Amino acid sequence: MNFAKGIAVGLAVGAAAVMFMDPLSDKQRHKLQRKTEGVFRSIGGMIDTAMDIMH
Repeated sequence: MNFAKGIAVGLAVGAAAVMFMDPLSDKQRHKLQRKTEGVFRSIGGMIDTAMDIMH
């Protein structure tokens, strides 16, 4: 469970660092946000499934 939390935090911190280093145009930012939402939903689904399997 701590491993999954670490991955999620690492992704969030990495995404924030990239955005500070390389500012994007509005169009690119919206496209990235849509893709990021999908990635986090997938990760959340995998974490939920893993937790269900463990219990």
